[in-house]
Amino acid sequence: MEMAGLAAFGLTGTFLALVLKKENPQFALLTALATGVLLFLQICSPLGELLDLLQDMAEQAGVAEGYFGIVLKVIGIAYLSQFASQLCADAGEGAVAAKIELAGKVLIMAVSIPVLTEVLHVVLTLV
Repeated sequence: MEMAGLAAFGLTGTFLALVLKKENPQFALLTALATGVLLFLQICSPLGELLDLLQDMAEQAGVAEGYFGIVLKVIGIAYLSQFASQLCADAGEGAVAAKIELAGKVLIMAVSIPVLTEVLHVVLTLV
């Protein structure tokens, strides 16, 4: 779906949620959350194609596969934790949103340990 279609879908879902808010706040919340999830699912297919292209480019450039995979994992964790956190915040659960953000940050640190270890190794060999 092109950007215009995604924007139209998002605006329609937002408008519908606003209209429903006075009559049925719970259904309005579900409408807003469903709109967000469906928009996210719509971008997953082009995202897969983009990741394949980036993988091919990294192989051609001679980038170590392990490090490139770590970078992709970090990006994925960041996007997914931000998306989930925003859904929770939209639902009025700010505390849960903050915990999801914290979990994302911790997972990013855990995934990036091999890169940090290699950087420290290089620094120590230079000293």
